[in-house]
Amino acid sequence: MRHNVSRRTGASVDAFRIDLETREGRKVGPYRVVQWATGKVGRRALAAIIDHPELQLVGVYVHSPGKVGVDAGQLAGTADTGVLATGDVEVLLAQRPDCVTFMAAKLDVEIVEAFLRGGANVVTTSNGYLTGTNFGHGWRERLDAAAREGGATFMGTGFDPGFANLLAGMLTGACRRVHSVKLVETLDCSGYPDPDVWRSLGFGKPVRARRLGPLDVGPDGRPPALAPDLPGFFDTLDLVADMLAVQLDHKEAFIESAATLTDVDLGWMHISAGTMAAVTRTYLGYAHGRSIVELRVRWSMSRSLDCDWSDPDGYWIEIEGEPRVEAAVSFLPPVTLGISDEPDVMSVLLVGTAMAAVNAVPFVCEAAPGHTTPAQLPVFGARHMVGTQRWMQNEG
Repeated sequence: MRHNVSRRTGASVDAFRIDLETREGRKVGPYRVVQWATGKVGRRALAAIIDHPELQLVGVYVHSPGKVGVDAGQLAGTADTGVLATGDVEVLLAQRPDCVTFMAAKLDVEIVEAFLRGGANVVTTSNGYLTGTNFGHGWRERLDAAAREGGATFMGTGFDPGFANLLAGMLTGACRRVHSVKLVETLDCSGYPDPDVWRSLGFGKPVRARRLGPLDVGPDGRPPALAPDLPGFFDTLDLVADMLAVQLDHKEAFIESAATLTDVDLGWMHISAGTMAAVTRTYLGYAHGRSIVELRVRWSMSRSLDCDWSDPDGYWIEIEGEPRVEAAVSFLPPVTLGISDEPDVMSVLLVGTAMAAVNAVPFVCEAAPGHTTPAQLPVFGARHMVGTQRWMQNEG
């Protein structure tokens, strides 16, 4: 949907009020959405879009030729929708969607630019992109220019990078003074079956150095080989710093590795004893001569390691300030039968990644044209997600 810029000059929540029946005096229907990619995150987003009364699925892009022509409902594990998957970008551009939820593993800037110039808003979970301030090749500037040209909005989001970092920043809203913000993510990642990703991060390989760093993005915008996701995690530091109205002077990262003492057979990946089975990555953002924002992620595939890493799984937020804030947050499979068929924590975090984008669609469509971030949208929840899903309809 092309924007009417005049109605978005204010910053109040009222400026973002959504009404499916009338918007700017016009009778309108749900937001027309194209889902791009149907992998681990995309498939879950597709199911949510199909269920969402505020959204109308009008197209699905698939990379696999075997999925072309398949009904979107079959790809999402739901009833048929009449929307058939395609591998033709032009077919989807011709649909003139209000929004594209772009969930390929890697952000294709040229394709996204085409949608933005055509007036389609874009929300992506690709590459861990949030603020775009740590990605090279002029991505942020290009996406902003394309969005403004088409009167559209571009936003990157996800879980971490994404929702978890936004949550940490939001908790500072209760503080009079803030000295530092720290977020710790500790996860058993054995439920995320993607051996290529884990091998690229060093899992299953000999531990050549217990600690590496400091690491930074190179002057050409390229991250280190052992930290290909560094730009996205550096973006999390800028996201929180922006919420504090602080400009970071510089950022750095450190990687600590641990080896498993026993063989680990995950079914989809084998990790031999003595090779890397856990990693702790620490990302630091500096201002005023000290660390202001810290993100620490600890991912493990084994409980038997050659070091004492015993933090409980979940998320820990620590804000040193007035008041000091401490918050432990867990995202788990539900205990109520019938709500979800996701088997473990990693699976529900994939749902969280998808929903950070899907739930934002109406607000991105109503935001001012250009490049935006999750911190620049109003606070919102899981709209229309109570009592509307199939599990509620079939509960009896």
